Amino acid sequence: MASYRLQDDLSFCRIDGRLIFLDIRNDRYFRLSTDLERIFVAHVEGTDGMADVAPLVERNILTAAPPSPSAARHPIENASLSALELPSPLTPNGRSAVVEALAIVCWTQIQLKTRSLKATLNNTVARRRRTGALDRCDIEPRLLKETLTFLKARKLVPVENRCLLDSLSLTTFLARRDLYASIVFGVTSDPFSAHCWVQSGKIVLNDTLGHTRAYTVVQVI
Repeated sequence: MASYRLQDDLSFCRIDGRLIFLDIRNDRYFRLSTDLERIFVAHVEGTDGMADVAPLVERNILTAAPPSPSAARHPIENASLSALELPSPLTPNGRSAVVEALAIVCWTQIQLKTRSLKATLNNTVARRRRTGALDRCDIEPRLLKETLTFLKARKLVPVENRCLLDSLSLTTFLARRDLYASIVFGVTSDPFSAHCWVQSGKIVLNDTLGHTRAYTVVQVI
């Protein structure tokens, strides 16, 4: 009997007893019908017995194909700090940082308009893989300094703030300095709302702690 698993580009979380899925390939959030959700939960929890999962396979929710190397799930720590709420060191508002932030934000905006979400995120992941530094205590001061440099420069970029655009731009800015951070996608249920932010270890870099805690994490990139 075939062994089925969640499709590579899908992730899900449970809120108020219901599941919400994020489909990176098709850039959408969705829910399953009550019947399909019951089958899916039974399969995930291993209580399905001989239940027919064919409807989930037909809808590309489950697959028997082996996972791709890039499909590994990345857990994220529960955040306990926000860079926006820490004492802010003085950072020079250099023209070069503003020019770089402008270039990155505009480039990222073009990518989001002309390419799929999956392709854009894959580019971000590939760029980060070339960085040597991960979430280590010894780089935390530099990570915070560079984050605040970008956020300060971003205020002077005449492009409307959007969580996905700004999170991708910040991770690119940090990757150019060999600094690694994750993009966290979260959702609320009633009413539905989606949001994302950048996080390194337990530190939220571009949002407040209280705001991010209003969301349930559905995916980490």
